[in-house]
Amino acid sequence: MPPFVREAAVVAGGASAEPFALEADRMLSSVPSNDQRYLPGKGMRPRTEPLPAAQFDWIVGSVLLITPFIAIWGIINVPLQTPTLIYTVLLYFASGLGITAGYHRLWSHKAYDAAWPLELFLALSGAAAMEGSGRWWCRNHRAHHKFTDTPKDPYNVRRSLLWAHIGWMLVKQNKNEVGYADITDLDENKILQWQHRNYPLLVLLCGVAVPWLTAGLLWGDWWGGYFYCVILRLVFIHHSTFFVNSLAHYLGNQPYSDMHTAFDSFITAVLSLGEGYHNYHHEFPQDYRNGIKWYHYDPTKWFIVACSYVGLAYNLKFIPKNEIDKAKLQMSQVGLH
Repeated sequence: MPPFVREAAVVAGGASAEPFALEADRMLSSVPSNDQRYLPGKGMRPRTEPLPAAQFDWIVGSVLLITPFIAIWGIINVPLQTPTLIYTVLLYFASGLGITAGYHRLWSHKAYDAAWPLELFLALSGAAAMEGSGRWWCRNHRAHHKFTDTPKDPYNVRRSLLWAHIGWMLVKQNKNEVGYADITDLDENKILQWQHRNYPLLVLLCGVAVPWLTAGLLWGDWWGGYFYCVILRLVFIHHSTFFVNSLAHYLGNQPYSDMHTAFDSFITAVLSLGEGYHNYHHEFPQDYRNGIKWYHYDPTKWFIVACSYVGLAYNLKFIPKNEIDKAKLQMSQVGLH
């Protein structure tokens, strides 16, 4: 086993498991009781609950609702040059990894540790994705795991697929409705706090200016730099993340647990840089992997492993195989009772 990987031993009662178990309990404990959560059942799908009265967020809402139409206009009217296509794909993966490898697996779940150059890259690329500061994003995501499928879940799929996908982003968040999540560790992270303080500037710089100017200055594609490298990329990045909150709680199978609405789906994994093995993730959120098999499409996992080989990522946490097998065995017996 490489020295940069350590097993996240979560076996109850094991002495080696205690430090990590305490950390996991601090971050993601107080899971709602069964009467609050989704009860298992054949054909379980999200039940619609009334949407809360809320005030439309004109800034965020306008960006999310208008950019798809701008992107469509650009696709129809602006020729796509080969350098612009290649650069847009690279930007898509870079800014997407800022969310999946940075906001999600590093800071929300502490599934691995990162050297400061990698943290800085993920903070900048996360800002380029324009999904909120890392501190804000992680606070909501920790609440999502702690209160999955309950009214305290910020993107509770039981309200509707539309709410989970994008609706919750279109309204100003009521802090009294969202469940409490401890983010004291994030407030002690200097890079994440720097990003939070300077988020609007970093969005304009990393998400707009650099992509646009690079395409315009290096190969003269000013229109393509704007419509493809900025607008179309953002639309893809936004909805890649949103699909995890919606489709991954609706489409697929549940090999590890049916006590929540999370599903494993190859389709969602392809759409979200590997985040689609969501049933596994909700059952074992502290694992740096989503796709645990070598053939699972999980470019975020591959990126983290690659970084570990050059010393940028370390202490990669993963669940012991016997614990995974135990969860699968318990699920296989559910239908027998």
